[in-house]
Amino acid sequence: MERELEVATQNRSRTGSISGPMSVISAPLPIRIPTVVAPPLRVSFSWSFFGWVGYAGCQWLMLSVLAKFGNPTVVGQFAFALAISAPAFMFTNLNLRGVQSTDALREYCFPDYISLRFIGSTSALVVVVAICPFLKLAHGALLVILLVALFKFLESFGDVIAGLMQKYEMLASAAIALLLRGGLSIVLFAVTFALWHDLPLALLVWVICAGAIIAAYDFRVARRLAVYEGGTTLRFSWKQLQGLALTSLPLGFVGAIGSFNTNIPRYTIQHVLSVSDLGIFASIAYPVTAATIIANSLGQSALARLSRLFAEGRIREFRHLVLKLIAFGAGLGILAVTIVLASGNHLLTLLYTPEYAKQGNLFALLATTAGLNCIGCFLMYALTAARRFTVQLPITLACMLNTLLFSTLLVPRLGLIGAAFALLCSACLSISAAGVVLVQTTRTRANQC
Repeated sequence: MERELEVATQNRSRTGSISGPMSVISAPLPIRIPTVVAPPLRVSFSWSFFGWVGYAGCQWLMLSVLAKFGNPTVVGQFAFALAISAPAFMFTNLNLRGVQSTDALREYCFPDYISLRFIGSTSALVVVVAICPFLKLAHGALLVILLVALFKFLESFGDVIAGLMQKYEMLASAAIALLLRGGLSIVLFAVTFALWHDLPLALLVWVICAGAIIAAYDFRVARRLAVYEGGTTLRFSWKQLQGLALTSLPLGFVGAIGSFNTNIPRYTIQHVLSVSDLGIFASIAYPVTAATIIANSLGQSALARLSRLFAEGRIREFRHLVLKLIAFGAGLGILAVTIVLASGNHLLTLLYTPEYAKQGNLFALLATTAGLNCIGCFLMYALTAARRFTVQLPITLACMLNTLLFSTLLVPRLGLIGAAFALLCSACLSISAAGVVLVQTTRTRANQC
């Protein structure tokens, strides 16, 4: 059911549109705002869970295929390419998905978000291309970095469209987009690499397939919602874009620093140890991140609802839902650690090769870190729902400095175990700081109501 509302659009000029795969709006039109009928949280979570877990499984398939049909050096090249491109795109993405899905007061519409994403992702791609000559790598390794960056560029548009779906609690559509993109593109990647053992060729297939799916499915769903958002065209209203960028900038820094924080141990391993060691570390780290991916899927499912509860001053319900999420995250972490302690070596042999099974202690430490990251993930989602964007920056910055310090001290002495300890310390700091800020935030909001 929908209700028609007239919304002021004078500050949202339709001029400056450019043609492309998106529709063009030629004159100001009233925007229709639908009544969002939220499905039960368990339904939203189920869709989000299957989407993210399925996509994560496909991502793991890439590493498994590289390990089984290639070698740790090839895995290391791919992991290093991700480590180089991820921080740039995390910064320029500005976490627009989170800002958009919590925009309960409709300060900005979808053309503002997609236009800012276009500017940001193009800038990130240019930055990655610009730094490649300074990396002093072989041409094949540089090509891998460029192809991974191109995929990140395309994926960023799927991400901002997912934010639009999430805003209207269309988690089913967002999950289908992830499953299509992950399933088809990564299966083709795996087949290509298994047959020809050529990483750049496999990545090219991956990029082309992902781009085709985003154009054919994601943008098609976005156009269905365009009537509520003023269209899907790129629209360079600089006043709107400037306001949105300033609102989102703290989360851009948070995303970039958070990504850099995760990758600091990998940079250190690459510098102090070897690309082969980096491949082993990245491969072992990925299965335990499944717990974090599950936490993210639930956090994404609950984000819009948390935002409405906080905006409406229903703080008791907000706290209750946050506590339920934290309890779920703690249980998820305990489950991950239990599985790793019980059969970690066997799992590593099954997923990769016997060479990886020698790192059972590393596997257990990374599983513990993943469990703590689940709790920290929900705390950060709660802060985002409360629109506490700026305060997340010092928390993330402190975690990054913590990881940098411990990686510098421990990796040369303890090797891969030292890298895992650095991430574990960072996770503990994140939980402590975010928890304190969230308690203060909810108390302040409760006193205002």
